[in-house]
Amino acid sequence: MELRIFKPDDSREHYTTKLSHNRNDWFAEEATVDIFADRQSADPIHTGIVKQVRKLFKSSTRGRYRYRPEDNYFTNTQQIWEVTLKIKDCPIIISKKKTRYYINGQTCSFDTLCHALARVIYKSCFESDPATLMKTLFSTLSLPENVKNVIENRVPYHFYDLLSDNLDEALKPIKVRLNVQQIDNNLFAIEIADGVWGTMSTSDLDKFCNYYLNGKRRGKWVDIPPAFLYEKLLGKKPRPSDIDVMLAFLKQNRTRDLVEKRAMQLIDDLLSQYSDRLKGSWEDNKLQTLYVKGKHYDWKLTNNGYKTNIQMVSTYVWQPRYSKAEYEKQVEKWAFSNKELIAEGVTSLPPMPTNPCVWQGPICIDNMAPDSPLGDQFAARALALLNDSFTITIVSTIKRYLIGNPNENRVDLDEMH
Repeated sequence: MELRIFKPDDSREHYTTKLSHNRNDWFAEEATVDIFADRQSADPIHTGIVKQVRKLFKSSTRGRYRYRPEDNYFTNTQQIWEVTLKIKDCPIIISKKKTRYYINGQTCSFDTLCHALARVIYKSCFESDPATLMKTLFSTLSLPENVKNVIENRVPYHFYDLLSDNLDEALKPIKVRLNVQQIDNNLFAIEIADGVWGTMSTSDLDKFCNYYLNGKRRGKWVDIPPAFLYEKLLGKKPRPSDIDVMLAFLKQNRTRDLVEKRAMQLIDDLLSQYSDRLKGSWEDNKLQTLYVKGKHYDWKLTNNGYKTNIQMVSTYVWQPRYSKAEYEKQVEKWAFSNKELIAEGVTSLPPMPTNPCVWQGPICIDNMAPDSPLGDQFAARALALLNDSFTITIVSTIKRYLIGNPNENRVDLDEMH
């Protein structure tokens, strides 16, 4: 099977890798599968590959192996099976015994299996050495995907403030992020109050994230109240004062507040690093406009006030109001009109039309993944437009707004408004 993993841009270009196997009842060798980014996910490319891997092992109620050419997947409900899958030249033995899955003899969940194969598949688009691909597999299997996610992004958790005087607020979950640190091979410490750390095993942390990160409602951690979470992690019942301190701490670590704060810190860092190419404008302590001097063009990013997930920032480019052809037509029309007026004896003639530069846009540029905070959307576009000579080649919606030649219509950063 040839896998074509499409880039998450408008270029329609793709990366390529190959899978092969040792069975004659699985997918056809000549099969070609296209994989697209899942824009509803926080990791769009990886999630797109994971979905295809799940299809390869999709369960069926028929109780036997069967290849369906229209779907390109291998269906099974047999209790015991084994297949040697090769990603390029890297061999991986995958087996199932009753409800357990194994990858190279190591037991794992079906989710872990799919995520591990997805990581190796994507790596194989850029690397062919089997030893390097096998290292990628072992590295991926060392910790569940959920756990690796929260080590980087903190542990998600939500609770309900049932003591609130406002009924709507009481029924609305308060989403927070908690600090986490690995303190042993199979043990993690989680901060649930100021300076108060509890412990959780790798398995429990993975199951905890299955609900609070992935929304799977199963297991003992579903909708666990703060008091019970305190008891589970510290092994003792909390006092009322402990709960008060914990709730105050949790409310200070609301997910959205933390993300926005970190995003705006990134903006401040960019403005300091590129002080000669970036300029910001604030209203009520909120960033409203960010001016960017690219390599070839000048840009304006504005907070459009919409709360859409993928386009909270509008993009404009400093360009002439009319294209060269449109402006020439206006001049010709003006000249012809003036000729008629002169023939009629009119002495007060209209001035020649001009073609001033304006902020052309808004240009449609979407975030690949949803739920990006405002600061991140500003920062992502600013970084891309600082290198506009490259960005123009991969974002197709920009080109139709570029009327003049590169570096033809520039303005000083101090004069941008």
